Amino acid sequence: MSVDSYLELFTTMYGWAFAGIFRDILVDTGIIFLPFLFIIIGTWLRAHEMNAVEGADAAWMVRKMEVEFWTAIFVMAFCFTPVGTSLQNVSLRHTPAATALNPAPATATGTSSDSTYDDAFSSVPQNLALPPWWFSVMGLSAGFNDAVRGGISGGLSGLREVEEFARSAAVEDPTLRAEVQRFYNECYLPGRSRYLENPPSPAATAALEAYGEGDPDWMGSHAFQADPNLYPALHARAGVPGFALDKAVRDADMDANTAVPDYGRPTCLEWWADPAIGVRAKLVKGVGNLAAIPTSLTEKVALVFSPVAVEKREDGLARLATGRSNPALAPETMLPDDNRRWYQALLGAGPDVAGMAGMVNKALHTQASRFPIIQFATLAQPLILMGIYMFLPLILVFGRYSLQIMFLGALAIFTVKLWAVLWYIAMWIDEHLWIAMYPDAEHLLLNVLHLEFDAALKRSTLNTLLIGLYLGLPLIWSGMMGWASLHVVHGIDAMKHSAITAGMAAGQSGAQIATRFVGGVGHTLRRGR
Repeated sequence: MSVDSYLELFTTMYGWAFAGIFRDILVDTGIIFLPFLFIIIGTWLRAHEMNAVEGADAAWMVRKMEVEFWTAIFVMAFCFTPVGTSLQNVSLRHTPAATALNPAPATATGTSSDSTYDDAFSSVPQNLALPPWWFSVMGLSAGFNDAVRGGISGGLSGLREVEEFARSAAVEDPTLRAEVQRFYNECYLPGRSRYLENPPSPAATAALEAYGEGDPDWMGSHAFQADPNLYPALHARAGVPGFALDKAVRDADMDANTAVPDYGRPTCLEWWADPAIGVRAKLVKGVGNLAAIPTSLTEKVALVFSPVAVEKREDGLARLATGRSNPALAPETMLPDDNRRWYQALLGAGPDVAGMAGMVNKALHTQASRFPIIQFATLAQPLILMGIYMFLPLILVFGRYSLQIMFLGALAIFTVKLWAVLWYIAMWIDEHLWIAMYPDAEHLLLNVLHLEFDAALKRSTLNTLLIGLYLGLPLIWSGMMGWASLHVVHGIDAMKHSAITAGMAAGQSGAQIATRFVGGVGHTLRRGR
């Protein structure tokens, strides 16, 4: 039997284990027989309170007691007594939804869930007997959920998983962070200053057409790399580890030094773009690639965004890593003379930056609230199911083994179990809305990696919609099932009332026929005399 989360593997077992404890207490104390006593006494009192025709109260009482008594026996046998159905934790299984990141997820069981719940619930009950009715309801709900997921075409691509991974990614290597800071001060700031003060070269213009107007806004700008007056003409101020000393050309001024440095001073283009020791290559390898995580962020991005060119995927990862390294502006005294004008202009841009703060703040708020809300919902569902399972024996006894409790309990289990499918549908809709808002795969990648700050409104909208779907769909479904439960209650009441009325009418007719028969026999005997 399948369940919908790792936690549900354990809450299902413990829910029925607690239910077994309650059931044993009810049996040992004899409370399970009280509903039958209440049925007899209540029916008798009700019959004598009725203002019915002579003889009708007795017929109604007999029929009413018969219907209530046998209904209670039926409900007790199928919903309270565990016979023939055993739920073992090895029979419960959970298979996560397949995505592009994990097309064949492993199936977890209660004995091997591949999660930290194994340590938290080390003494899971091994054998639990369930009443056949609840066992059937759980099996039907599990099969229905599996069928719905299987019927949704396309599945999930894993966009939200990549986004969460990127949101928590960091560049943890302090040496790399220091090198990024150096490149920012020694190459990007001077290059940006020259770019703003002089018209772009034809090569830079071509790069802007290919990579967009926002290309100069980050350290790996292709326009800066292509323009011969920018990165190719700028050098590191001091030696960079990994780059050999070039006394013939690049480091010729060091030839006369008595203390020769160990490393050379590469051009900014070499420093950034070298495929082995360049800053870009180090950033791509260093962001979100931890030994404790089997699949790195680079691999996740390659799987989900395979249509995007490798260069642009790596650009996105390098931009993400740059942001996580958080390079800061150098003090004005450290800036070259040709950069001070741009630095002063940047300081005057405060009002423009403040004008964007509201929109960005809203995006960050929805982003921050989305994750805990989804986590709370997905953890609350198996705990709610556990509560339903454990209280079923008590509510059956207190409800006097009524058919209403039997069917309403089944509707409650089916309703809460279906929440997991509704969340799957919410994720499916969320991903397709995301693709609709960013039909271009490259822009979608940049947005998933949190690099499109100008799209804060779209991000806020998508996160708000996802939260609304996660909370709204279960509310709508639960409310509509409330309509069905009312019909179930009314239908059961009508069925019982019809059976009692028909029985009472049959009893009255039988009494009248018997009276006429006895009267006829007496009249015949009198005439015979």
